[in-house]
Order: sequence, then C-alpha cells, then structure tokens
Amino acid sequence: MKFKPDAEIGQKGAFFKGLISETTGSPDNMPDRTDTPILICQIEPPQDTDGGDYYYRTHAPGLAMAREEGVHVVNLTNDHRNKFEILEQADVLVLKDICDPDYLPLIERRKKKHKPTVYEIADDLGAVPPWNPLYFFYKNPDNLALVHRLISYCDALQVTCEELRRLYGRLNSRCEVFPNAVSHVPRERTRGKKETFILGWGGSHGHLEDMAEIAAPLTDWVLSRPSVRLHLMCSDPIWDLFKEIPAHKKRHFSTGSIRDYYRFLSTLDIGIAPLKDTPFNRSRSDVKFLEYAVSGVVPVVRDLPPYGNTVVDGDNGFLFKDSREMVAVLDLLLKDPALMERTAKAARRYVLKYRLQSLQTPSRITFYRGLLGKSRAVPVIQTQPKRDLFARWAEMEGALRRGRHLKLESTRFEHLLHDGLVAMQIEEDTVLARRFFEEAKSLEPKNYQPYLLGAPVSSDPIRSLQKALELKPDSLKAWIMLGDRLAGMGKIHEALSCYNSAVGIFSEYDLPYRKAGELLRGIGEETPSHILFEKASLFALPMPAREYPSECNGLPSKGPGMEGQALG
Repeated sequence: MKFKPDAEIGQKGAFFKGLISETTGSPDNMPDRTDTPILICQIEPPQDTDGGDYYYRTHAPGLAMAREEGVHVVNLTNDHRNKFEILEQADVLVLKDICDPDYLPLIERRKKKHKPTVYEIADDLGAVPPWNPLYFFYKNPDNLALVHRLISYCDALQVTCEELRRLYGRLNSRCEVFPNAVSHVPRERTRGKKETFILGWGGSHGHLEDMAEIAAPLTDWVLSRPSVRLHLMCSDPIWDLFKEIPAHKKRHFSTGSIRDYYRFLSTLDIGIAPLKDTPFNRSRSDVKFLEYAVSGVVPVVRDLPPYGNTVVDGDNGFLFKDSREMVAVLDLLLKDPALMERTAKAARRYVLKYRLQSLQTPSRITFYRGLLGKSRAVPVIQTQPKRDLFARWAEMEGALRRGRHLKLESTRFEHLLHDGLVAMQIEEDTVLARRFFEEAKSLEPKNYQPYLLGAPVSSDPIRSLQKALELKPDSLKAWIMLGDRLAGMGKIHEALSCYNSAVGIFSEYDLPYRKAGELLRGIGEETPSHILFEKASLFALPMPAREYPSECNGLPSKGPGMEGQALG
C-alpha cells in the first residue's frame, strides 16, 4: 500500500515520517550446511521448574540435545540479568511463549547476523480458559497480537501437536511438530494376582473443570466396586470433588516435582485422562498417555485430538467419549485382568519404540542445523571460542552445568523482579513492590529491567522509564510505556515522539502506529490518524481459525496493558 507524501499529510507530516515509512526486507539466505557446531539457547517466562511443562518442553530436550556431539545448550528465563548478552551469541534461539516486544529488535539483529530464531508455542493461547492464571493476560488482544507478530517474524515455529500446527502454522511457513517425549523409563512392572485395583489421576489445578465433569459418576463407580481404590495427586479443590468417597477407599498425594509424580504413577493400575471438549484442551499434548504408558499403567483417556493419533482403542489404551463410556471401560478392565496386562504392555511398547526423547533428538538437531544452513552456518573453527563462551557463562551465579548443558537459575535479582511484580499486580502493595525493585536496582545498577518493570510504582515513573531507555535504548516496551505516560499527562507531542522512536527501532510492530493514531484522532487530526491506522493494518496477522466454539467467548476481559506484560 502506498501512502501520500509527507507534504500531503499536513503541517505535522514531517514529524510522522518515521511512523509511516516503508519497511525493509531481510537478507538473502545462504547455502545449506549440516556439519556445524551449535550453541542453542532456550528462553521462556519464569515458571515452576519442577512442573511437567518445563520438564518435557525445555529441560529434557535440552539435556538430550547437549549429549549430541558439538551441541551446547543454555536454558534461561526472561527475567535473567544477562539474557540479551547470551541470546545475541546463540546460534539458534528458541523463544517459548515469550510475549515481550523487546525481542523484536533482537530477532532483527539476529537475522542480519544470519542466526535463526525459533518460536515455540505449547498451548492455544487464544483459547485459555477462565480458570487458567494466563486467561486475563491473553484476553488482552494486544498481548495475543504480539505473540502472533513474534511467531511470524521468527525464522520458524515449533509446536507440540498437529492441532497447534493447524491453528498457528499459517503464521510461519516453517512449522515443525516436536511432540512431547519420555526421558525417564521406570522398570517394567510385573503384576501378580491382585485383589485390589488402584485407579488414579494426577495433574495441575488447571484441570479442575475436567475432573469436575466426571467426579460424580466416578465417585458412584468407586463406591460400588469393593476392590477399587482411588489415588489422586492433585490440589485440594480437586480432591474435594471426591469427598463422598470414604477415606479407606482413597488416597491423596500432594502435588510435587516430576519425580514425585512418577513415584505416584507407580502406585496405579489404571490411569484416567478426562478432558472437557474445549479449544484449549483440543490443543493439549498426549503426555498424560505417555506417562501412564511408560509407567505400566493402563491409559483410559478422553477421545479428543490430543490422543487421536496415539491411542489405538482397545490395543494400547482405551478412548471414551463421555463418563458413561469411561465407566464401561473401567468395568471391562476390572473384569479382565489379562486385558489390563496386555494393554499396559502394548502401551509401554509404543512409547519405547516411538516416543523416547533420545529417538526424537536427532530430528530436532537436524531441523536447527537446517535453519542454520538456510541462513549462514557458523564455521567449525568457532568451536573452541564457543566452548570458552559456554565455560564463562557456567561461572555465573545460579549456573548449573551438566556436560554441555547449562541451566541458569534465578538469583536474588531475578527473585526480586518476580516478587516486585507479584506485590504490584496481585497484592497491589505499592510500597512493598517499590522496595523490591529498588533492591534489584542496587544489585544490578546497569540492568534496565527494574526501571522498566518498576515504573508503575516508582515515585517518578517518567524518570524511571527514561533511565530504562538510557540503559537499553532499543526497548520498545519502554518507549511505548513512556508514550502512554506522557499521553496521560496531556503531553501530546512528547508522547508522539516516543511512539515514533518505537517505530524507528522496529517498523513492523503495529502497536505504536495504533497508539499514535488514537492520540491524533483524540485531538482532531483525522488525516494523519487515518494514515497511521492504515499503516498498522498492514501488519495485522490472521487469527487462528477454530471450527468449534470457545467457552471463553462473552466473558469479561481485564487483561493487562503494556505494563502488565511483565516477564512474558
């Protein structure tokens, strides 16, 4: 689309030159190379590193890749004090669920250096259910649009299942499915003749509605079967769904680490996986089946897309469409222990043959090497400097090294950022939040994050954001937040200048165009406002096409704005 020359926009035209300039393309690809040593960095928002998502998507793949000759892997979180220094050096960078505009100029710089960046999405973020902590964040259309922009701008997209490829693959022409895989293989179980059968389930509080859907019929079934006991590893609210079952017929396991979870699975004979039929659940992975199967537990799972390509009904597991079918399958297994044994063995064989992490690692490394080959491979002579760089990072505080794998854990600085955000956004304690951010500044005076994230509770928010920009001049988030602050104070020209600076840093991000357009429209400048909205529309990306209704539709949105993007 062509815009009118500056002279036709009006008196303020020259001022908006940066806002309505055309964008430039990326450099040409280089010939393929497949023999390069690789330094891979995986970064994601701060999370519980004992949880299954971190284990299956980051930790286990990272360790497996680092066992390959010439491959070094670094795992870190988006609040790490040295993140940009490390990410600039990575040959391949994987952004998992990152929602931060400051990564756009980083990706741009990496493109110029012919270093590929891959976005990873493990959930349908556009269909997060209301009971999920991320619901209000992604109900904010600006946050969801930013994720789409990052996916589109990266060199490739990787997802956990075919359903996510169907939904998000249109945003990036290079989309690869890396299913969850198993690293921990317990000893094979031998079952003798049993008089008591243990049925169970374990999972996060996010499955409350899934378990509520089958709680009543499952309770009735357990109560009517003298030989059955129910084991649950779950939150208290999920446990309370089964309060009608007497204590001698059930056992509650507290949620814990992935190791605790596998110990819990060793107590089960049959494992269930109920899922409500929602868009979010349809894009989940089949990891529950894998965990049951490798542990010698008979999988009885909901007949939904996560399991459609994995479970052969009646062979390596059982599928059910509703609670009535679930109970019928449980009765079938209870009456036929030999069938239970055959199914458990078939499920385990499937995992050992197809879904071990060690079997999937070569294809992932090949994919990354291919991306390097399509840009510009790092010469083999850089192997020794790469080792030296890795060794230097391994000396940092919080670093845990295992061979060529490095996990950079949170230190006092990162914990202060997290605690400051919790105090500010959840507890709404301004004084406490300010104290956390001030201490973080004292620990890392040259780091921009405490000034950026702490600006909303600062005694001088403008100065705090200006300081953030002194330390990191290319922070899109800081420029936009500063523009918003100045606009709120009625300083129109200064606010527009901030949005203009953001566009000058990265011209393909629609938010500063829209904010500037809204500001101009508010003061009656219709012509430049219209041009800016048209410019923003050039960067609009298609929303995933869902063929089923979302249960989230019609619910209120109170998602955070730029200041609420925090460490995503």
